[in-house]
Amino acid sequence: MTFLSSDPDQDVTQKPSGNRHLWLVSLSYPTLPLLALGIALATGTQAWVWLTTALVYGLVPLIDELIGEDRNDVLGLMETEAEQSTFYRYMVHGLLPLIYLTWLIGAWAAVSFDWAWWAYAGLAVSHGLGLAFAINAGHETGHKTDKVSKWVALLMLAPSFLGHFRVEHNTGHHSDVATPRDHATARFGESYWHFLTREVPGAWERSWRIESKRASRKGYAKWSLKNEVIQTVLLQLVIWGTIVAVLGLGVLPYLLVAAVISTSVLSAQNYITHYGLLRDKRPDGKYLPARPGHSWNSNSLVTNITTYNLARHSDHHAHPSRHYQYLRSFSDAPQLPYGYGTMFLIAYVPPLFRRVMDPRVMANVDGDMSRVLTKELALSEGARR
Repeated sequence: MTFLSSDPDQDVTQKPSGNRHLWLVSLSYPTLPLLALGIALATGTQAWVWLTTALVYGLVPLIDELIGEDRNDVLGLMETEAEQSTFYRYMVHGLLPLIYLTWLIGAWAAVSFDWAWWAYAGLAVSHGLGLAFAINAGHETGHKTDKVSKWVALLMLAPSFLGHFRVEHNTGHHSDVATPRDHATARFGESYWHFLTREVPGAWERSWRIESKRASRKGYAKWSLKNEVIQTVLLQLVIWGTIVAVLGLGVLPYLLVAAVISTSVLSAQNYITHYGLLRDKRPDGKYLPARPGHSWNSNSLVTNITTYNLARHSDHHAHPSRHYQYLRSFSDAPQLPYGYGTMFLIAYVPPLFRRVMDPRVMANVDGDMSRVLTKELALSEGARR
């Protein structure tokens, strides 16, 4: 496996790769709810709509742990031209029609069958997990600067009503990560459930603040259509409103539950990838730039092949614009003990999560609590601002 030092600017020699077709595995993930729905309709057994949930939280984490890390660098450093290759870009862009097809068929199913309430719940939850992958795809395309990628990202995020994420994540989270200013960095000892209640409204607040400042700087009103938060809210209202107009109010619970589930998965990813990590300060009191050591990394093969290398999070934060197929592993970046699926399950049980992660946080800083992002530090710095 190719491990590098923690210098994110280290130059590395590229090697040829014939493995790019493996990324096509990711195309199956967001369409799992269609498979589950199809089996349920074919067999007449409503319970099959829960198949996606069983796979995401059962079989996939198990396979991830059995296969383990990408020890042979299967997904590692791709060919030199990888960053410019249209294959990598348009494979992600090409997910857009698949995501909408899956989501809309789910919406149709939600109002078309006389199913038990638990079957409706399973349908919405499963499609919410599919939309979590749409958020991940929107995250990848949203980091690109061309207009096509921007609008692909906003359309990817629209089913989850998360269009504001592009601004909030790129300009806010990447700037503030591993500091008390960042609501998307979990404090040491904070449970996932508390983090969720702080992170979700914090994302809306920060996105509005960022766009309001941009409006002031560029000389237009913050309520202008040039405000990306306004743009995305209107886009989402049009898309959701059209679905409700066509299918009726009965589809609204499906839309809401799916959006809540996908948003909760995004929060779980944020929670596990920065838990307790804190950047050092410069002599003038400002925080040093984010480095690979400010994100929890994972080189699990299944996790990375189904998330566009998102779990190589250390390099992503050191180089936010780096294409997913080009992300690297760093030997001295803090490492998660398991892949994302297993870590999500652990995060949902706060005592278990703390038992697993708190010793790793302390080992990462050699037991020095002054180098850990705690709730007390966040409160203290908040009072000084």
